[in-house]
Amino acid sequence: MDLKTSLAFIERAKQAADAIHAHVAIAIVDEGGNLVALEKMDGTQLGSMKLAIMKAKTSVNYARPSADMEHALNGGNYMIGTLPDTLPAGGGYPITIGNKMIGALGLSGGEGETDANLAKEAVTTALQALK
Repeated sequence: MDLKTSLAFIERAKQAADAIHAHVAIAIVDEGGNLVALEKMDGTQLGSMKLAIMKAKTSVNYARPSADMEHALNGGNYMIGTLPDTLPAGGGYPITIGNKMIGALGLSGGEGETDANLAKEAVTTALQALK
């Protein structure tokens, strides 16, 4: 995951958030969970920056949307809450090209389902644009 690619994902996330008048922080991490880029839209609460990073790391560490972890926890799988460096909340989404995960996007600022939907939309549309 390079900076240019990560900024393309951030731009798609901002467009998706703007469309529903949401204010979010967006983080991109590489396949090792290292922060590559972070942007906070105007009007977004400061705490959302750290949450966006944690959601992206959760997604890349467990190779799935972070919403899956939230749904498992809500479904009674309380062990999810004990996993290291995990934020079981919607808004993290893996970025996969071919069969290789290159990183993840984390997004925070809205409710869990809103964040989850925005993250998925941003990754999906950015991947389509990259083809």
